Amino acid sequence: MRHRGRNVVGEAPPVDRSDNDLAKASSTQAQRKKQFHSVWHRLLASICSFLLFIIVILIPNAEEEQNDATGPPSYYVTVVLPSVVNPEKRPLRLDNISKTWGPASHAVYVVHNTDEYAEGSPIEDVQSSDTFFPKVCLVPETIKVDDGVPRLEYVIRTIHNTIDPDFAFFVNDHTFVLPNHLHQFLRQLDSSKDLYVGHALKGEKETAFNSGASGYVLSRTTMSRLITEWDKPDSKCSGGNVSKWLQGNPGLLTAKCFQEVLGIQLIDTRDKADSSHKFHAYGLVRTITGNVDQWYLNKHQHLDAIFGEDTKFHHMPQKGALCCSKDTISFHYVEAAENIAFWEILQKVQQQSDRISDEQIKVTMIQDWPQRPDIGAYAHPLPVSQSPEWNDMIKVIRKISPGVKS
Repeated sequence: MRHRGRNVVGEAPPVDRSDNDLAKASSTQAQRKKQFHSVWHRLLASICSFLLFIIVILIPNAEEEQNDATGPPSYYVTVVLPSVVNPEKRPLRLDNISKTWGPASHAVYVVHNTDEYAEGSPIEDVQSSDTFFPKVCLVPETIKVDDGVPRLEYVIRTIHNTIDPDFAFFVNDHTFVLPNHLHQFLRQLDSSKDLYVGHALKGEKETAFNSGASGYVLSRTTMSRLITEWDKPDSKCSGGNVSKWLQGNPGLLTAKCFQEVLGIQLIDTRDKADSSHKFHAYGLVRTITGNVDQWYLNKHQHLDAIFGEDTKFHHMPQKGALCCSKDTISFHYVEAAENIAFWEILQKVQQQSDRISDEQIKVTMIQDWPQRPDIGAYAHPLPVSQSPEWNDMIKVIRKISPGVKS
């Protein structure tokens, strides 16, 4: 039994620990305080380093956004002129465009009769905040269907004076447009500067011009200068002051005006990465296979004169998957049924991305793509199922599908 105040053999005598304990406690508290401040300082340093990292990352991005031309254009339209091919099917083509690329591309249908597209509201009713498309630009009765030059002049004047867009993309109703790529392309441009861009062509002894089939873009400034020039009574840009041959070719007359009178030159719009084209004057199949008309190829042989020498491709269209830029904007000779099939497969691939296999793309296209006569006389049918051309077909479909992203 242990008693208080009595020492037990083998035990050390009791010691008064109060002073030592206080000293140790004070020392421990100081160490903890020092550790706390050290941790806090490290935490603050980490936060500052993180904030500095964010700033370093964001500033270049902000500068890139500021340097990305003028940013998204406040307003642009796609002017859909009448195609000279298969005119009796035009109402159906316009109707199908309204179900596919027309609304997102801000389509304005140029018509000689409201029956061509009865659902569209007149262009005169368009406001800058209006987002419902397609619209209709009704040509006066005095301008006939074959009056290409007077019609183009009337349309440009009307577009500029009513809508006054930053840009106007001029196509016809056989053109197929990828709206998202068009929008991205226009973001890089400045409407306060002259602009005439598309797919350039040039004959040996003729003025270079942009294909009206694949479409061309004019800026607000260029449309304004063109209208001012038209108002001059002796202008070489007016249809009344040129040869009868030019009177029947509004695209060539306008190109001649731009280069010889207004000093507006063409621009090489090919993809800088691989020299593939963004604007195509033929449909998907003929563009990929390279089975295009010889006259079309010939008009690429003289582009060195305006763009400089191209030692690799000589400005010629490429075949296979290299035919088309990933930022492709347009195709041509696309009839009404093909328009729907083309749009739907691009949307399906864009939405499903890696979840849709190459075989599924091929099967879907074979099932849904129209055959003759619904694809039109200037289009080619899809390759047969066993054709190696499907490899390039699927690659192109995949890489351009973001162009229909909503």
